[in-house]
Amino acid sequence: MENKTPKRPRRYLRSRITRKLILDTALKVFLTEGYTKTTIAKISQQAKVGYGTVYSHFKGKDDILNKVVDNVLEEFYNLLEVPFSPKNQEEARNAYYELVLTSFRLAEQHRPIMRVYQEALGQSDSIAEHWENVIRQFIKSSARSFVYSQEKGMAKEFDIQVGAKAYILLVDRFIWEVVNEKEENLEHITSVIMDMLFHGFFKPK
Repeated sequence: MENKTPKRPRRYLRSRITRKLILDTALKVFLTEGYTKTTIAKISQQAKVGYGTVYSHFKGKDDILNKVVDNVLEEFYNLLEVPFSPKNQEEARNAYYELVLTSFRLAEQHRPIMRVYQEALGQSDSIAEHWENVIRQFIKSSARSFVYSQEKGMAKEFDIQVGAKAYILLVDRFIWEVVNEKEENLEHITSVIMDMLFHGFFKPK
């Protein structure tokens, strides 16, 4: 007997479609109105869904904005899922370079919504907490790569947690510099950060 993949219930599909509609509409409203002036009422009106429907999918405005920014960062999240297993320092540098440059390019590409998010960071505790969680995940990923590099004899002995935090907070700072158009040469600042990272934490070739 032929095995058939079970189909998703129609209710589930409708729910997914509605959720995407809300997120897509919210993105447009945030870009037009900014964080402060955006309301659930405006999102529901423009999405042509009920006010309660929005709340059945999201906790509120902050939850929606966090999900919108998570979608922006999805490419970067996917890169973090790739196992860090370089065979030498050159491969390690290339891996770090790609991660950092990708983060800057995403900040540049999605500058308008990142500016809205920056506005929200100064007003909302839940937005700030979400971004802190993002940063913590980046620090954990960086720490794992540093542990690997030390175990393979590529990196010096240093406090991994402090080193990972310093590295990620530096990248985080430059992300907002890119968002605010204070840095334009993304390849240059990425190369400088790589020089700092590899001269500071990695052993001379």
